[in-house]
Amino acid sequence: MEHEKPWLYMSLIKDQQARHLLLIFHNGSADTELVLMKDGVASSLAHGTEYETKEQAEAIAQIWIEDERFARVARDKFVWEPLAQTIALARKLGFTGVYDRRSIKTTWPNPNFTGEVPLSSWLGMTPKNGGRYLYALDQMRLHCRPALPAGLGPLVAPTAGQEFAAFMLKYKEKLDTVGTSQVFVLNDPF
Repeated sequence: MEHEKPWLYMSLIKDQQARHLLLIFHNGSADTELVLMKDGVASSLAHGTEYETKEQAEAIAQIWIEDERFARVARDKFVWEPLAQTIALARKLGFTGVYDRRSIKTTWPNPNFTGEVPLSSWLGMTPKNGGRYLYALDQMRLHCRPALPAGLGPLVAPTAGQEFAAFMLKYKEKLDTVGTSQVFVLNDPF
């Protein structure tokens, strides 16, 4: 099977720090590059066949897990990061634009019927009330969720049923003052 599209092989996280290991296929599986994305910066770690770079990725991840206490993120979970890091990761994976319905324009001049916006100029979501947004990728979509400003987030949630439910309702009310969660489709040039 010949690969062309870059692949997010795995993500690891510790506290608020994320590390992403990508496989970049230069000549299908025969010439593959292992790339680390950390804080929005790409670093080449190794070259080889797809098999060799996967083995190296597993070995590197195991070292980070054992020595630095990183945890591997399950494929069905998200790594939430600031916009700049998420866009850098999306661009390294080959995406160049995002479809944002707020950018649909059906009038002349310069209509934009699809709402596609280049990732290099997309500003993301605008938070309210001092909050912020965090972003995550799932290989084809960009997810956005509001986050409370420092000092307003939950410290410790109660464990009892009714108290926990009341706590979560209050927390959700606070989040809603920042903004709503959104999902955007990324373009796929491959």
